[in-house]
Amino acid sequence: MPYDIQNHKQVFVDWELIEPGYGVACGGRPTSWEMPYGVKLAVHAPRIDRQPLVTTDRPWESFINVYSTLFEDEGRFRLYYECHYHGPQKHPEDLAAMMAYAESGDGVHWVKPTIGSINFHGSTENNIAYGRELALGRGAHGGTAFKDPSAPPDQRYKIITLGRLNGVDCMFGAVSPDGLRWTAIEKPLLTNYMSDTQTVMRFDEQKGKYVGYFRGWEGYERGKWHGRRIISYGETEDFGAWPVPQPMVAPDAADNPDTDIYTNSYTPWPGATGVHLMFPAFYERSKDTLEVHLMTSRDGVRWQRPLRAPLIAGGEPGTNWEGGVYAGCGLAELHPGEWSLPIGPKWHTHNQGHFMEGRPANPPDDGYLCRAYWRQDGFMSLEAETEGGCTTIPITFSSSRLVLNAWTRFGGEIRVELAEGNGEPLPGHTFADCDPFSGDSLQHPVSWQGQSNLAAWAGKPMRLRFRLRRARIYALQFV
Repeated sequence: MPYDIQNHKQVFVDWELIEPGYGVACGGRPTSWEMPYGVKLAVHAPRIDRQPLVTTDRPWESFINVYSTLFEDEGRFRLYYECHYHGPQKHPEDLAAMMAYAESGDGVHWVKPTIGSINFHGSTENNIAYGRELALGRGAHGGTAFKDPSAPPDQRYKIITLGRLNGVDCMFGAVSPDGLRWTAIEKPLLTNYMSDTQTVMRFDEQKGKYVGYFRGWEGYERGKWHGRRIISYGETEDFGAWPVPQPMVAPDAADNPDTDIYTNSYTPWPGATGVHLMFPAFYERSKDTLEVHLMTSRDGVRWQRPLRAPLIAGGEPGTNWEGGVYAGCGLAELHPGEWSLPIGPKWHTHNQGHFMEGRPANPPDDGYLCRAYWRQDGFMSLEAETEGGCTTIPITFSSSRLVLNAWTRFGGEIRVELAEGNGEPLPGHTFADCDPFSGDSLQHPVSWQGQSNLAAWAGKPMRLRFRLRRARIYALQFV
């Protein structure tokens, strides 16, 4: 059966779309029928914009934590972030965390609007969206906000946070009609569970369920031994009642023995059906630092690590990033053609506030958020550093034009051949007929002798063959 990609965007997180070839014929001469050659799946690091999105410029913001949520919502960008207030010589307390709010119309200029819901030192003139009395005294640690397309209007926005009830760790929720004015759900979503980092939830429209990515523990037993931090997963049809999350991703045999997976930073790949991303912060205890890695998935449950090195590394001495870096939740097109991920760099290491080990006095570390960004779909690509080629498995498509998000180096090019399901090149649509692409484009229409209309072959089993020279294909789509 051909793979029906319809008009869905295809990205290269694995080899699912690419024909593996037949290999070597038994007893005969070697053959290379449809064998890929000279291509690889490449992971691409982001650029870093160190200009802060938000800093500690309000009296209630003694400290901005690394946990944040960013998304676009009906023409404006929303940023929810965790802040703490503490007096002199005090450290932030997780269960006193507040969720503050900023927004932007252009992705550049951010404002902290007055929400007027929470009392801070006798005034509600602040941008605190959730926490304190509104959260029934449970705090807003590790909170993530999301928009729920399945909910009635008065519950369209939701929050999940960690809190404590009668000395027991619980996960709590809140709902809102507008993402600004929140009502706490009194009953815990999950009782006797400690997800003491940023928990990420969303409503998965394909599954018709809420899915959640939690902090998990492998071998943890309170008061006896620490175990290792992992990522756990749960799903439910009722936002108000969750099963105990089950282990999903843990450090493996190729990791150092002191490794934890500290956060998950889950997000769907924007615009790509059935493709998922995580930007977890990996914690190495011996170095006491955290760095952001990349994980990919087709179903949101089974995950791969296409790169065994940090995607966003900690900083060098003097950068004020040497304590490490965490990723928040969410990707947004703050600037045309770019996808931004909120990140929280740290001067302090994870344990430095507890074990100073004779270090000099700390510089101020009030915390702030900035962004990492990629070109659209630029996390991974199908790449040929020199010459390469490959063929798709048989596919069917809808729509009439093939467009590529692609880039070539100087002297590079991409050609595409259209073939029937049996592999026979389609007359007029061979490599020789293809108008080669060179340069950089987010949406390049592929053409053959100036013609790009493929409507006559929509719905029929076809193959795409690619020839690349010093080139990358980030995504393809029939439109």
